[in-house]
Amino acid sequence: MAETSLLEAGASAASTAAALENLQVEASCSVCLEYLKEPVIIECGHNFCKACITRWWEDLERDFPCPVCRKTSRYRSLRPNRQLGSMVEIAKQLQAVKRKIRDESLCPQHHEALSLFCYEDQEAVCLICAISHTHRAHNVAPLDDATQEYKEKLQKCLEPLEQKLQEITRCKSSEEKKPGELKRLVESRRQQILKEFEELHRRLDEEQHMLLARLEEEEQDILQRLRENAAHLGDKRRDLTHLAAEVEGKCLQSGFEMLKVRPLPLHSTAGRAQCSFAQAVLSARDAPSAPLL
Repeated sequence: MAETSLLEAGASAASTAAALENLQVEASCSVCLEYLKEPVIIECGHNFCKACITRWWEDLERDFPCPVCRKTSRYRSLRPNRQLGSMVEIAKQLQAVKRKIRDESLCPQHHEALSLFCYEDQEAVCLICAISHTHRAHNVAPLDDATQEYKEKLQKCLEPLEQKLQEITRCKSSEEKKPGELKRLVESRRQQILKEFEELHRRLDEEQHMLLARLEEEEQDILQRLRENAAHLGDKRRDLTHLAAEVEGKCLQSGFEMLKVRPLPLHSTAGRAQCSFAQAVLSARDAPSAPLL
C-alpha cells in the first residue's frame, strides 16, 4: 500500500513538472526566449512580446511575416492578449516556488543534494557533510529510507488517532440523535399533562355543576320556606289586628256595657293576643337568614 502511494506520488510529481514546463514554454516569447512582456497576438495566432514583434517588423512596410510560421499579413495587426499575460504571471510564480524548493533541497554549505539523513542531529545532510568530522561518527541513512521509516512511525501513530476519531464520530452521532429523542419525550410528557389536566377540568366542571345545582335547589327550598313563613306571619298579623280592633271596640263601650258581660273577657283576650304573638315570633326565628350547603 505504501509503495503504491509512493509510486502514485512520484507519477503525480512528474506529471506536475511536465505541466509546469509546458506552461513555461507557452508563456515564453519565441523571439527573446524570455517570459512574455505585454503579450500581443498577431493574425496567425502566435503570441510575442510587444517590443520584440515591433522590432522584428521595424523595417517593413507591408507583408509582415510571423517569426514562427512565416505566414505574412498585409497589416501591422497587434492585439493585446491580457489572458495570456495573466498566465505568464502565474508561470513566474510557479517557477519561483520551484526554484525555492530546489534551493531548499541543496546543502547550504556544499551546494550538494541533501540525499542523507543524520539521526543524531535530526537533519538532512549531503554526502560531503556525512563524511566530514561533524557527522562522521553519526548514524546516517539514505534520505528516502529515513523518510519511509518516519512515514511508518507516523502511520502507527495515525492508527490510534483514527480509532479515536471513529469513536468520537460515533459519540457525536449519538449526541446529535439525543435532541430528537428529547423532543419526542417532551412531546409525550406534554400530551400526558394536557390529558391529565383535561380530565381534571372535566371533573371540576362536573363538581361545579353539581354544587351549583344543589345551591339552586337549596335556594328554592329556603325561598319556599320564607314565603310560607311570610304568609303565616301575615295570618298572625291579621289575627292580632282583628283582636286589637276588638279590644279597641271594648274600650269604646260604656262602663256598664263593658262590665255587664260575665265572665269578663279580659284574660281571654290577653291570652289570645299573647299566643298569636308567640307563634309569630317563633315563625320569624325559624325562617333561615342565608342558604347553607
